[in-house]
Amino acid sequence: MPRYLLPVLLTLFALTLPYFTPVVSAEDTGSGDLLEKLNELKSTVRIEANEMERRDRDKLTIARGDVRIQMENRILQADEVELDQVQEVIRAKGRVQLVDGASRLDGDRLEYHYRTNMGVMYQAKGAIPPATTFQGVEIHKEGEGRYRLVHGSLTTCRICQPESGSVDWEIRAKEAVIEQDEYLEAKWASFWVRGLPSPPVPYLIYPIGPRRTGLLIPSVGTSSLSGFTYRQPFFWAIDESQDLTFTGVYRTKQGVEGQATYRYVLGPEASGFVDGRVIQDRRSEVQSEVRATITARHDQQWNPELSLKSDINYVSDRRIQRRFPETPSDLRTANFTNSRVFLTQLWPNYGLQFLLDDARTLEPGTNDSRLSRIPALSLSAFPQHLFGSPILLESQLSGTYLQRKETPDSGRVDLFPKLSLPWRLLPWATMTPSAGFRETAYTKHSDGGAGGTSRELFEARNEFQARFFRGFEVAGTRVDRLVHLFEPRLSYWYINAVGQQRIPQFDNVDFVSSQNRVTYSLTNRLLAKLKEDDGSIRTHELVSLSLSQSVNLNRRTRTFSNLFLNALTPERIDQAVREETAVDLGNGFSRVRERRLSNLVADLRASPLRDLTFYGVTAINTERNRVDGIEAGVRVAYPEYGRVELAHTFIRGGATAGQPGPFSDRETSGIIGRLLLTPLKSVAVNYLGRYDPRRDKSLENNVVVTYATCCWMVGLRYLNRAEVPGRSSSENSVEVFFELLTGGAPPPPERGAQYLRR
Repeated sequence: MPRYLLPVLLTLFALTLPYFTPVVSAEDTGSGDLLEKLNELKSTVRIEANEMERRDRDKLTIARGDVRIQMENRILQADEVELDQVQEVIRAKGRVQLVDGASRLDGDRLEYHYRTNMGVMYQAKGAIPPATTFQGVEIHKEGEGRYRLVHGSLTTCRICQPESGSVDWEIRAKEAVIEQDEYLEAKWASFWVRGLPSPPVPYLIYPIGPRRTGLLIPSVGTSSLSGFTYRQPFFWAIDESQDLTFTGVYRTKQGVEGQATYRYVLGPEASGFVDGRVIQDRRSEVQSEVRATITARHDQQWNPELSLKSDINYVSDRRIQRRFPETPSDLRTANFTNSRVFLTQLWPNYGLQFLLDDARTLEPGTNDSRLSRIPALSLSAFPQHLFGSPILLESQLSGTYLQRKETPDSGRVDLFPKLSLPWRLLPWATMTPSAGFRETAYTKHSDGGAGGTSRELFEARNEFQARFFRGFEVAGTRVDRLVHLFEPRLSYWYINAVGQQRIPQFDNVDFVSSQNRVTYSLTNRLLAKLKEDDGSIRTHELVSLSLSQSVNLNRRTRTFSNLFLNALTPERIDQAVREETAVDLGNGFSRVRERRLSNLVADLRASPLRDLTFYGVTAINTERNRVDGIEAGVRVAYPEYGRVELAHTFIRGGATAGQPGPFSDRETSGIIGRLLLTPLKSVAVNYLGRYDPRRDKSLENNVVVTYATCCWMVGLRYLNRAEVPGRSSSENSVEVFFELLTGGAPPPPERGAQYLRR
């Protein structure tokens, strides 16, 4: 029989209304007008089938052959369907499928109450996006997004593993309840991996979805210093805008740890987190075994002009970040910890900032030094024309109260207005002279004496800058043309010399080196105009090389603050001194001979290919014909197989390395390597290593190997540390972790790198 469409089931009933209306009226005891019921059903049910049979007396409709019933956003398909209007039940059999929104049920037989969206499917299986699938002897649909399984199972592997084979993992239970996008609640459940079961548990809750409350999978490990380690996290999805993760850690040789991480989103422009750790360290070298850390971040943007940012970092002692292997490598090597709160208000020509700042040194073998600015207030006037003239006025006004362990507390006000006159000499050359006056006042002297002190400075600059370029047409399919830029600069800088030993030394504002200096720089840049697939042109910088150096026109032996000397690095050309002439005066100042020429600094940036990048900064001491500092690196990437990054840092210590004075810890040398290798589709190797060429010693080797499918990831992390604070021996630790995935696709290889930071 040819297929036909009966769009509205009750339209057929209406055609036969004269034959069964009296029967219905006799049986209907005040339940409502039949026409209203027919109109209501007409708006909810549509049916298609190859063959249709109507039994008016029993109010049954039987459809056979490729049956399809549309009910609002639900679709039912089967070989045969019986629709009972009295009980408002649909009974279906033969290749039954019920699609409800994004979820789906398939089975042999179905009894379904279409008004309440409830029913039971026999010998059934179901699917909930993005990757959750389940099956059971019976699956009871108990409402919107709620399913009850009888002798059933659940997995997220079917999306990438075919029906004919077994799955990598699944949860089997005698009875279970699924709340869509929430959790699986099971009784007498067992966890099966590749067909091997775990012992059954009386009760189990497994979260379904990215943010669901429940126990996360633990990780285990062992360390030569910490012993066996067990880590158990618990995730609490408080609501859509906040969650909390509790993690308990037990180390057999060191003790227990509790960690809590609270994350929140207050709105589109306000979010943050708070992380706290309390650690028992039975092998502590200090009196207290209990150590703690607190980290907090908050970003809030009320409007484009008003913002709040905070970055809070607290450590109970200076060695805690270097003590435990799961501490991120960048924190283990940090020399200081800093806490800041910024409140910033911007206007077209002005900016106001309120700051709370506290910094603490972490470097082993140094004094426990702290610097606090509580509070600090600064007002900036951006460059603007003075009374409509070509002269530009800019100014900086700040006030703060400073506290430092080595220096008496003091208040400070700093005012620095400056005038400048940009002047275009030629179409390709400009000159910008400027002059400014700086007044800095303190409430105390450097020795803590009352009455206060002040410092007055005059600064003058004149900068000449030119720019030349030339283009070259390239007959290539990828490169449209090349452009060479040449940018020379020449400047003169003057600051008058004043005695500053009476001024308390807190930061770089408190000592300003006098200047009578000429600086030059030459910059070459090669740009490529690349043709994109859509026909547009993209500019890519192939290589950039700059050379810069300064000449001191009035070198002499001068007194410098040790804080200022410690901040000098080889690539700075605003000051150069002969380190071997340093004489420590014992009051936070040293007398040092200045150099005529600063280091010649070469800065190279090159990216000849899309996946190949070089960078390097080299400081050359032209007076001694030696290299005083290097910061260089290379990054090579191959999209299918990973990438390699290598960076080298070197600062020469000279004859003063290790001797008392401002340059005692100047010497530095280190190599850092990073590797991401994907030899197979599901395998990734992440590596981080640190090496000290001075001592020919490997400081750290951190390796994470992961194997991932669309539904799970297993990994092994190995860490070797040559130096552990408070311990004479090295440390080796191994951690094994396992994650169940619900996204339906394997995680990116970089995901394993998160365990390098744990």
